[in-house]
Amino acid sequence: MLIDDPSRLSTRHRLRFLAKDSMLYGGAMALSRVFSLITFPLLARHFSVVDYGLIDFFTVLAFLLATFFIFGQDSATVRFFYEYEDADTRRQLISQSLILQIGFVLATLPLLWIAAGTIVIRLSDAPVAEVLFKLILLQVPFLVLSNFSQGLLKWTFARSRFLIISMGTVVLNVALLLVAVIVFNIGMVGVFVVSLAVQMFFGLLGLFFIRRWLLIPRSFVFLRKMLPFAIPYGVIGCVGAFSPILERSLVASLLGSYELGLYAAGAKVALLISLFVQAFQTAWGPFSLAIYQQPDAAHTYNWVLKTFVVGICVAVLLLSAIAQPMILLLASARYVGAGIVVFPLAMGQAIQATGWIADIGIGLSKRSYLSLYSYAVYLGVTVISIYQLVPVLGLLGVALGVLTGHAAKSIVASWLAQRAYALPWEFHSVIAFMVGTVAIGLIGTWIGLVFSTLATSMFYAIGSLILLVTGWLLLFGPHDRHLIISEIRHGLQ
Repeated sequence: MLIDDPSRLSTRHRLRFLAKDSMLYGGAMALSRVFSLITFPLLARHFSVVDYGLIDFFTVLAFLLATFFIFGQDSATVRFFYEYEDADTRRQLISQSLILQIGFVLATLPLLWIAAGTIVIRLSDAPVAEVLFKLILLQVPFLVLSNFSQGLLKWTFARSRFLIISMGTVVLNVALLLVAVIVFNIGMVGVFVVSLAVQMFFGLLGLFFIRRWLLIPRSFVFLRKMLPFAIPYGVIGCVGAFSPILERSLVASLLGSYELGLYAAGAKVALLISLFVQAFQTAWGPFSLAIYQQPDAAHTYNWVLKTFVVGICVAVLLLSAIAQPMILLLASARYVGAGIVVFPLAMGQAIQATGWIADIGIGLSKRSYLSLYSYAVYLGVTVISIYQLVPVLGLLGVALGVLTGHAAKSIVASWLAQRAYALPWEFHSVIAFMVGTVAIGLIGTWIGLVFSTLATSMFYAIGSLILLVTGWLLLFGPHDRHLIISEIRHGLQ
C-alpha cells in the first residue's frame, strides 16, 4: 500500500502534495549538489584539464552502460506497478523485472571484460584507459541495483530510504575523494576505485531496503507484458545516456582534448539546473501516474506545466548569471572558456524536462515506441547542428547544437503524445514564454563574447526578473494568480 495517494486529493491539495515532494527531494538534492560541487574544484585543480576531461568521459560512460543493462525496465515496471492494487502481484512484477536486469548483467559483463582492450582503443588513446574501463564495468551491477531500489522506493513514497540512498551515495563519494586526493594524492585510477566502493555499498544497501518487495517468482508472465513497453524505453534510455558521450566525442574529435576539459567543466555547472529538474521529476513520475484516471487530471497537469516552466526558465537565467564567476572560483582561470556553454546546455535540460511533462500521453497510451521517433530526431538534429555550428562558433557551437536537438525532440514528442492520448494542454503561452527565454539567453551569450563578465551577469539577472513578471501575467489568469497567492500565504503560515 502506498503511503500517500494523490488521486484522492483535490487539485489544490494535489499541487501541495507535488510541491511538498518536490521541495523534499529538491532540498535533499541541493545538499547533494553542494557536496558534489566539492568534487568539481577538487578534481579540476588536482588534475590537468585533459585528465579532468578523461575522468568526466568515463564517468558518463559508466552511467551509459548501466542504462544499457536496465534497458527500460524501470519505466515499464513503474507503468505496470500502478495497474495492480494487490501487494503480491506487485511483488511478482518487481521480482521478475529485477531478475531480468541482473541476468542481463551477468550474461553480458564478462564479454565486455574480455573485449575491453579492443573497445577502449576506439574510445581513448590514454595509457590508463583500459583500467578505467574495467573499473566502470565492475561498478555496473551495483549501479543497476541502486537505480532499481531508488525507483521502487520512489514509487512507494518511501521518502526517507530513498533519500538515504540518493544522498548517501554523493556524500560518501565526496568524503572518500577528499581523503584520497588530499592524503593519498591519488591518480585517475584512484578516483574510480573510490566510486566502485561507494556504488557497491549503496547498491547492496538498496537491495536490503526493498527486500520485502522481493520473492522467488512463480513465473515470468509479467515480462511478456512489460518487454514490448520496455524495449522502446530501453532504446530511448540508451540514446539519452549516449548523448553526453556523443557530445564529448564530437568535442574531442572536432576541437581537441583541451576543449573537452573545458566542455566538461561548463557541463558540470550547467548540470546544476538538474537540481530543479530531478527534484521535480522524482516527484512528478509517481504523482502523474497516480492521478491520470481522475476526471480533472488534465487541469492539474496544466497547472504543473505552467508553474514548472516559469520556475525552470528563471532558474536557467539565474544560473547563467553566476556561471562564469563560479567556474573561475571553483576550477581556476585554466577553465575560463567553459562559461560560454552553460546557458545553452542548461536551457536544453529545461526544454527536455518540459517535454517530459507534455509527452506524458505517450506513457499513458502505453505506445512507448512513439518516443523512438522523437529521439531519432534529437540525435539527427544534434549531430547535424554541431557539425554546422562548430566551424563558425567553436565550443559554443556544440552547446547550441545540443540545445537545438532538445528543442526538436520536445516538439516532436509533444505532437506524438497528443496523437496518442490527447490532453487539453495550454501550449501557446508556454511556447511563447520559452522562446522569449531562449532569446534573452542568446543575447546574454553574445554580450559575454563581446563585453565583460559583469555585463553578462547583470543582463541575465535583469532578464530573470523580466521573465518572472512576464510569466506571472502571461501564463496565469486573475483567478490563478489569486490561488497562487493564497497558497503562498498558506505555506508561510
